[in-house]
Amino acid sequence: MISSLGQYCLNVTDLESSVAFYTALGLDNTSRTEIPQAFEAIVANPGGGSRLQLAQQKDQDGPLDLGTAFWKLYVNTHDVAATFARAREAGATVEAAPERLDRWPVTIAFVRDPDGYLVELVERHPWPDAAPGSPWLGQYCLNVTDIETTLAFYELLGLTCTSRTEIPHAHEAIVENPEAGGKLQLAQQFDQDGPVLMGSMWKLYVDTDDCAGLHQRAVDAGHPSLVAPMRLDRWPVTIAFVGDPDGYQVEFVQRHAG
Repeated sequence: MISSLGQYCLNVTDLESSVAFYTALGLDNTSRTEIPQAFEAIVANPGGGSRLQLAQQKDQDGPLDLGTAFWKLYVNTHDVAATFARAREAGATVEAAPERLDRWPVTIAFVRDPDGYLVELVERHPWPDAAPGSPWLGQYCLNVTDIETTLAFYELLGLTCTSRTEIPHAHEAIVENPEAGGKLQLAQQFDQDGPVLMGSMWKLYVDTDDCAGLHQRAVDAGHPSLVAPMRLDRWPVTIAFVGDPDGYQVEFVQRHAG
């Protein structure tokens, strides 16, 4: 059974404004679709990196409640000053101007997108030769109540913890399939007290070659089934949903030929 991280999905108040913001940063709008309850779009760099799904719920009314679950997403770039300038021109709220760090060979900046999601812009000195030439999505970061419990869940799904670190206010870890897909950063804040509040984070995707088997593995380990495996008519996929230890919705996706 092989698993990898697919896209992650954030609810937005205005899909066109959000797509315009992320394409202004240098990402591409690679697909759009409509489902019964939402309008959706994917932004990504087709040459590599993660994928971000933006969803405008049809019953959305007023600003979003961001909650405390979703912390930030990363946009990697070869020129953080230029990407930061494009973000400001696109109307971003500036949280921190570009700054070279001492601990890691990176320059970073922080902005907020049209809905207030925190975006970390990252320039590594240098990026590997295989890195895409234009901005691409790095990992996304979810707050968790117990990092060890959450790591065990994602490792159960077949992902690998590829790094761990500690910053002044949080324990952090990365889970991924090193050979394919995106990266998920987990963060346990030192001042975390009680459950995280899900807010406007909708779901994250785990791609698999055995949806039913992965769903059963999660359920057998005590995790809640939200939707049992089902083959869709509209797309050649089988999907299922489970809840992770903090209540994040995890959608398993198995793609079929044809």
